[in-house]
Amino acid sequence: MDGHTVFGMALIDPDSPAAKENSYQFWYNEYINTKTLLLEIEKAILKLTQKQINEYTIDTGQTRQTVKYNDLPALRSWQNQLLTTIATLEARLKIGGSRAVQVVPLWP
Repeated sequence: MDGHTVFGMALIDPDSPAAKENSYQFWYNEYINTKTLLLEIEKAILKLTQKQINEYTIDTGQTRQTVKYNDLPALRSWQNQLLTTIATLEARLKIGGSRAVQVVPLWP
């Protein structure tokens, strides 16, 4: 073994900033990154559906991807996946409204 891979899993360098993050900060960064990507995808969907442009470049600051009108089904699917991920991260981070749940029995 090379000391950096265990069972095919990449390990974080112990000196990297990510290794020094606490769990909350890690999940919060994931939340912000996911929201950023979602906003870019929604911009692309809006521009392409309004036929303002023939193609749109999604730029997250880390990567760029050019999409066209034919990519709308994939973009909408990606949008739904990101919305689900955001909801999960909000629950983990306790962002938003109350997490209280009222349980009512079904019997009289």
